[in-house]
Amino acid sequence: MLIRIDESRGLERIGPVRQVRFEVLRRPLGMGFDATLFAGDEDLQTRHVVAFRDTEPIGCLTLMPPELRSGIAARVQLRGMAVLQAWQGRGIGRQLLDYVAQLAESQGWELWCNARLSAVPFYQASRWCIVGDEFDISGIGPHFRMEWRSP
Repeated sequence: MLIRIDESRGLERIGPVRQVRFEVLRRPLGMGFDATLFAGDEDLQTRHVVAFRDTEPIGCLTLMPPELRSGIAARVQLRGMAVLQAWQGRGIGRQLLDYVAQLAESQGWELWCNARLSAVPFYQASRWCIVGDEFDISGIGPHFRMEWRSP
């Protein structure tokens, strides 16, 4: 399926990201649109990645600024990954993860995320591994910390 992946920084062009976050991650939990703005979204090193079909945003994820550690690869958090219900199961999420994996490989990053329990199999199919025990994010539900490293 032909989609276009676009990347922006900080709050520049964050509208499509918030739109997808709302439909997939917040509305089903009874949260309002205000809950789609995450801490750190405004940072100019934060990267927002959006999948578009024509002009319609259909998927998104956010990469938080790298945690820089001397002598060790930078660790970057992936968060807020979502694909609109009508587009799930069509490879959109996989294309977003492939885009991020290529970026991580080129930058020498290690990636991590807090994955909802229901999303764990999806991440595992893309070389992500569970690290640690299940935990709860208040108001959202059970999660696992997961990591991806370049093969």
